[in-house]
Amino acid sequence: MMSEIAISLTNISKCYRRYNRPIDRLKEIVLPGKSRAQAFWALRDINLEVIRGETLGIVGQNGSGKSTLLQIIAGTLTPTTGEVWVNGRVSALLELGSGFNPEFTGRQNVFFNGQILGLSREEIEAKFDSIAAFADIGDFLDQPVKTYSSGMVVRLAFAVVANIDPTILIVDEALAVGDARFQARCMKRIRQLKEQGVTILFVSHDSASVKMLCNRVALMNYGSIIEVGTPKTVIDHYIALLSSENTRNNQEILSPRKRLELNQENQSYRKTDCFQKHRHGNQLAVINDVNILNANNRQVKTIETGSSFQVLLRLQVKAKLSDLVIGISIRNLMGLVMYGTNTKLMNCQLPKSDIGQTVSVRFQLPCYLHKGVYTVTVGIHSEEGLSYDWIDDLAVFEVVNGNHCEGVVDLNPIIKVDVETNDVLCLMS
Repeated sequence: MMSEIAISLTNISKCYRRYNRPIDRLKEIVLPGKSRAQAFWALRDINLEVIRGETLGIVGQNGSGKSTLLQIIAGTLTPTTGEVWVNGRVSALLELGSGFNPEFTGRQNVFFNGQILGLSREEIEAKFDSIAAFADIGDFLDQPVKTYSSGMVVRLAFAVVANIDPTILIVDEALAVGDARFQARCMKRIRQLKEQGVTILFVSHDSASVKMLCNRVALMNYGSIIEVGTPKTVIDHYIALLSSENTRNNQEILSPRKRLELNQENQSYRKTDCFQKHRHGNQLAVINDVNILNANNRQVKTIETGSSFQVLLRLQVKAKLSDLVIGISIRNLMGLVMYGTNTKLMNCQLPKSDIGQTVSVRFQLPCYLHKGVYTVTVGIHSEEGLSYDWIDDLAVFEVVNGNHCEGVVDLNPIIKVDVETNDVLCLMS
């Protein structure tokens, strides 16, 4: 039975000693015998089992003990009481940059962290190219980490923990630091690890991601686990808890996903390099570029719910082709296809193309999507289905201003209310 368990926690508690004033700590040392500290229990009697291969979400308001619990499971904190049993190699992305020496280069930190996680130098060298490609921070890899932006730090940290073949992956809210494209890449890697049977602990304030990714969810409050159950049931309870009178001051954790940050490293990002490994086809026609445009033909990274936008795709033909079909697929961060279509389905017949010819195709779409981050996958194939070129998640955009509904789409309803009186029926809309 224990072979089926990845993590077992029995009566885990964690107590910290807090002092009202710094001098109280000194007085306690100089004048022993009288405690001047206050006991603060960050965790109280946590009992939890995680099945091998399960993805467990952990939610709770700020200060509920989530990060403390993850650090105990990862082995970076020791519980005050209780027993921890972990079966497998643990990779953890906890606090931003934890485990990195700021004076050392990114390359040096990759090797140090890999060795801490149990890999030999030869194993790290074999995986180094994959780690560097995933992090995609260019020449900064050989610069001291103290020169990195927060986005670069989390890119490198996630690249290490996600590419060393973990059996248990722990991901805290650190991914919220990254930009939209990085979040999409990370969520795709997490889904791949899940499909490979990796046990995952996933902490996030993004309720939609927790619902779609996790098998079960644990709700924490004031250092205790108060509920474990299905994602929908627990998330509904979590939202109700946040809305209650006692947690009114914590409503900020439900704020929309941080807006797309165009940091220096993001602007220099080359999408064709990053997604090369997700490309297939015989290359008789090649996708050169994909851009997201607004209704005024300006390239954008964000789109407002209720507006219209365009997906502009440019391709180059490498042979004489008379049966081109071009399609797009819009997915959310969990890989769920929100919408997909192609020129054949839309009865749009493309002209015959000759060698070296460039073709531009523009898909004009209304935005009914709810707020969130989305990716665009593009493909070219023949009418019989022969793939010429296909690239996953080539473009990324964020939808904003969807604050008056839940779910994945905004259907923009019209509400009409009938008010009956003794004499008159009034219609209000």
